[in-house]
Amino acid sequence: MRTFKIALPLSLALTASLAAHAGGYAIPAENAREIGLSQATVAAQTGPEAVYQNSSALAGQEGLAVSASLEMLYNITTWTGTDTFPGSATLKPKANFPPQIAVSYGNKLPNGMPFGVGAGLLIPGGGSLLWPTNWVGSQRIQDVTQRVYLLQAGGALEPIDGVKIGATILYYRAQETLSQNLNYLDHLGLAKLGLAGGAVSFGVSGEFHIPTIPLVIGVDYRHKGDMTLTGDAHFEQVPPNLASALQDQGVTERVTAPNELFIGASYKVQPDITVMGSYSLERWIVYQSDTFVGDKGFTVSVPRNYKNAYVFRIGAEWTHTPFLPALTLRLGALRSVSPQPTDTVSPSLTDGNSTAISVGAGYDLTKNLRLDVGYQFAFFDTVTASGIEAFPGSYDTHVHIVSGGITWRSGL
Repeated sequence: MRTFKIALPLSLALTASLAAHAGGYAIPAENAREIGLSQATVAAQTGPEAVYQNSSALAGQEGLAVSASLEMLYNITTWTGTDTFPGSATLKPKANFPPQIAVSYGNKLPNGMPFGVGAGLLIPGGGSLLWPTNWVGSQRIQDVTQRVYLLQAGGALEPIDGVKIGATILYYRAQETLSQNLNYLDHLGLAKLGLAGGAVSFGVSGEFHIPTIPLVIGVDYRHKGDMTLTGDAHFEQVPPNLASALQDQGVTERVTAPNELFIGASYKVQPDITVMGSYSLERWIVYQSDTFVGDKGFTVSVPRNYKNAYVFRIGAEWTHTPFLPALTLRLGALRSVSPQPTDTVSPSLTDGNSTAISVGAGYDLTKNLRLDVGYQFAFFDTVTASGIEAFPGSYDTHVHIVSGGITWRSGL
């Protein structure tokens, strides 16, 4: 079998420049309350969306509850060339709309022990990059669409007053398509790929209320999911001497949703004012390369050599404001430390350190029905490619994120 090393970057990295606040292709949780608080809520969960952020907080939530949010992400990334490789390009305008929905039920066992169960569906990674048609970097990447879906279900108990434990089952499902121009010297060809696959994993969590003071400690861990994606590769305008290898064929690829660990705390400064903070680790060291393997001689391997990413978050929530008791106000901020190698940076992978600020609000329409909105603005440090293998130039990225949601609780 002949192996062809073609500079075809893989689409799973692309959401890093879409909306990630850490390594790889992660995007913020779509829940509107989470957005307004910069997702600093691992120790301050109040609704059914806890099934994702800290499932142990389901214990103690009484009755049936449903929450649904729709998020809009709008990414603006501009590439600027060098003196020896001049030019510039900005992504085509494209908004993405990932949803999140969660449902939960809580009650007490006959012995009085609080319990809760829940399930949720969201998109923790994915998006699209649409570079201008036939731009100067089209031989590295032209356009990409990708989604990583997560279905999560589990439950929680409070065996000791103030001590809650939770566990969940996770199912990741990734879908991706991409296209790229191929330079055959005398003309340009086109390569298209489409793949999908999934994996099962698990999560565990805990919430601990400190006696005598209004302090809560939260911990949440999600284990990695190793996915094998399968699909097809399609080639157009292939020269005769490459036709045997670059023919339409089946393709496989290994992708890992990384381990994630969240540790946080919340403190009630006053009965209606809560401040919170969290630290998270995303184990992107598992992401060392992107490799497509075809069943008729086509192989692509692109090094990534990712490092782990760390995110620090803070937030504050003011409920039952004195000037409008039905109103809740929220603020948040984060700093992501994502020191990825600049010698593997490309138009398909421009992740780096970033900062974000958030604002949000909620309004109680009735005792059991609340509307929420959240806005986040993220701006990335400028990333400049280095080394002879990287596509030369610098990348400037900022992202607008808006989320709206509704939460209903039965009050049973």
